[in-house]
Amino acid sequence: MSLRRFVLFLLSASLVVAACTTPQPTATPEATTSPTDVPRFETADCWFDEPSWQTVECGYLIVPEDRSRPAGKTIRLAVARFKSDASAPEPDPIVYLEGGPGGSPLRGLVRQFNVLFGPLLEKRDLILFDQRGTGYSEPALDCPEYKEFTLDVLDDDLTIEQAEKLSDQALLKCRDRLAGDGVNLAAYTSAESAADLADLRKALEIEQWNLYGISYGTRLALTAMRDFPQGIRSVVIDSVYPPQVDLFASIPSNAERAFDVLFAACAADSKCDADYPELRDTFFDLVRQINDKPITFPVKLNSGESYPALTDGDGMMGMLFQSLYATSLIPFLPRLIYEVRDGNTALLAALEGEFLSQLDDISSGMQYSVQCGEEAPFTTLQALRQFTDADPRYRAFASPGVYALCQKWGAARPQPVENEPVTSDIPTLVLGGEFDPITPPDWARMTADTLSNSFIFELPGAGHGASLTVECPREMLLAFLDAPTTAPDSSCIAEKMSRLEFAPPVADLSVEMVPFEAASLQIAGLVPDGWVEISPGAYTPKGELTDQTALIQQAAPLAPQAFLRFFETQLKQSGVDAVFEEVERRRANGLDWTIYSVTASIAVVDLALAEKDGVTYVIVFQSLIDEHAAWYEAVFLAAVEGLRPLGR
Repeated sequence: MSLRRFVLFLLSASLVVAACTTPQPTATPEATTSPTDVPRFETADCWFDEPSWQTVECGYLIVPEDRSRPAGKTIRLAVARFKSDASAPEPDPIVYLEGGPGGSPLRGLVRQFNVLFGPLLEKRDLILFDQRGTGYSEPALDCPEYKEFTLDVLDDDLTIEQAEKLSDQALLKCRDRLAGDGVNLAAYTSAESAADLADLRKALEIEQWNLYGISYGTRLALTAMRDFPQGIRSVVIDSVYPPQVDLFASIPSNAERAFDVLFAACAADSKCDADYPELRDTFFDLVRQINDKPITFPVKLNSGESYPALTDGDGMMGMLFQSLYATSLIPFLPRLIYEVRDGNTALLAALEGEFLSQLDDISSGMQYSVQCGEEAPFTTLQALRQFTDADPRYRAFASPGVYALCQKWGAARPQPVENEPVTSDIPTLVLGGEFDPITPPDWARMTADTLSNSFIFELPGAGHGASLTVECPREMLLAFLDAPTTAPDSSCIAEKMSRLEFAPPVADLSVEMVPFEAASLQIAGLVPDGWVEISPGAYTPKGELTDQTALIQQAAPLAPQAFLRFFETQLKQSGVDAVFEEVERRRANGLDWTIYSVTASIAVVDLALAEKDGVTYVIVFQSLIDEHAAWYEAVFLAAVEGLRPLGR
């Protein structure tokens, strides 16, 4: 099957706690004919379930689809303003710019708002908006034809060339439908989106704001700095995609660089090297083996749908590439390689299901309108093949068919400025992740070279868009926003990110449970030794909200079924169509426990409920799907056996 979904979606994708996807939006009305009072802002009900404890104001920004025709058709951009927690917030809000192109923060990230964005509200409002052609904006340039193709060929043993041909056919079918609906594909560009940003600031009567872009969102931020610098107080760009790079031709070499960093990091770590010796050779031997004899396994999407899937060696290359995006997954990748080598595809299948589910969050029509107008015209098929001809192992990351596709797409004519560095003196924080497979740290450095008031930092152990999910770069981001003309304190990089700890084989997992007391919850029990408390009764291995493993122990005067409904509602709001199933019952310390379990994306969530004297005791444990059997008794059941009420 085609790997294009892996190599062209520059998303700020993050597989965080209970990673999942959002439901498909309902159909939206077509764009309207423009009256004279545009741009303008119209309030509206929010399109999503508002995050708990947050005040949100939603509406549409109405702008011309094509600003060269100001009296022509208008489009509507979905905007949500999340109010700050502060009693007197700063007047300069943060505006988040999502990646893709084609990503939708309102459709894809609000489901995890508190984890991803909650800390940003400490002093400032946060504005999330779906860029033109994406998400809840109207029209959305979604391509269900592409998703249908992807699922149809999921278990077909196709060559890269065959898959790419069928992929292009599906995308052109989408293009024909969009054009037939009256969408002007040439109007969906970074320059038009930057003009939308400028109009939004004026429509909301904001004097100054701060731009925060990840992945393609950095390209949009740079375009805004170039075209509409007025009102931009500061900029944060993480995982930078500057205009002057050759994205299509660089993907194979960027993949090689990231793979080399992973293999070298494991080899340099005595524990990882002992657990996974000769990781590089093992991986490429595996690629050759399953290219000759592909492997099959069932895949379950977050929607609940199941499909048979086939993966060959090129697909395994794509899986490793995509997994390197997520900082929280990187420690598990050596183990993933060895598990697949040994015939254990549980985690591989779960990751495949998660990545396929993310197709719901991408407006592919917007993606190709941007890339075919701003990227493809500045490269050649020869440039793409120069690297893969020299090292055929990375041929899976070449998409030669994209050039022919772009010639037929109907994108805007290329402007030379879209291939030139951006020069600016706006204070800018520039971040790049060491393991980032698609936007390497060198791209961050080259961007900072022409930004005279910039501060640049490489984040060790990080993948793509780490500032959304990792505490250290987020702390630096917040410090920078408070004083954008001063380099933020970066000491946390050495203190918290300098050493990457790779996960051991599942057979070697071990833990010692030690006592804890939570006086505020009136409970005591057992937790894994060395785990860090992130809130009363909640522990993770590293103390990060985005740790893949977590243990939570709580007590409250609610009925057990109320807790069960709450957790099932959380799953549904997150886009996971699954329910907890009762698996066993236990009695310990005078409490009668009912134990439930559910598989959600790449994790298994175990839930234990017990009620006594009007108080319900709750234990929640989340673990990666391949670790579940090892941790279930050692951590979860040990916690069940150990929990006891205090003073009751």
